[in-house]
Amino acid sequence: MVNGKSITVIIPCRNEEKIIAQTIKNVPDYVDEIIVVDNGSTDNTRKVAKKAGAKVLTDERTKNGIGYGCAIMKGLYYSGGDIVFTMDGDNTYPSYQIRGLVDYMDFNKLDFVSCSRLPLKNSKAISKTRQLGIRVLNFAIFLLYGVKVRDILTGMWALRSEIVPKLDLKMCDWNLSPEIKIAAFANKEIRFGEHHIDHFERLGEPSKQSIWKTGFGHLFYIIHRRFTQDKSYRRNL
Repeated sequence: MVNGKSITVIIPCRNEEKIIAQTIKNVPDYVDEIIVVDNGSTDNTRKVAKKAGAKVLTDERTKNGIGYGCAIMKGLYYSGGDIVFTMDGDNTYPSYQIRGLVDYMDFNKLDFVSCSRLPLKNSKAISKTRQLGIRVLNFAIFLLYGVKVRDILTGMWALRSEIVPKLDLKMCDWNLSPEIKIAAFANKEIRFGEHHIDHFERLGEPSKQSIWKTGFGHLFYIIHRRFTQDKSYRRNL
């Protein structure tokens, strides 16, 4: 627990048997619950994660290749913590910063904190192409929503469990990442913030994402959402 609040960490992953145990081991002892949600692994990820001490879930929808977003949503459904964190299973995110992030949330009375990787401390952690893509999407968010974010695609964020129903999450693919941040800052009942974190080079198998396909998919999602689901959104001046 931190500041009297129970903490859950959700780790969606696929084929991370070589690094998932280390990722789990690095999570601080004050975290009450670690949930690994398997995203269609064909290796021993589930077995290794369970042996390392995590609660392991499998999302059946990933059998059709839907993926990341489904895994996150299942983890949120089964999480028991007052504050829930997400991070990837490839040991790239700093679980040692969880306590500081909870302090930041409490001090600033925030409900959702997006953990920005940019600017990078380790220049090799994200390729130049991916960094450019993130900045393009950040700019799209600013143009369409009037909100300045530094990293709309970070895979680490923290939220208070009671706001989950207000997010109304739907995206079962990689678009869950921009969706959850937009859903948080576009809802006037949710207090949104950003905080910088460390980020490290990926270990294990290469990323499952197709950079260009996923990137353009994110851009289309952001534009489409703004003029459909968020068409009545107004910037707070």
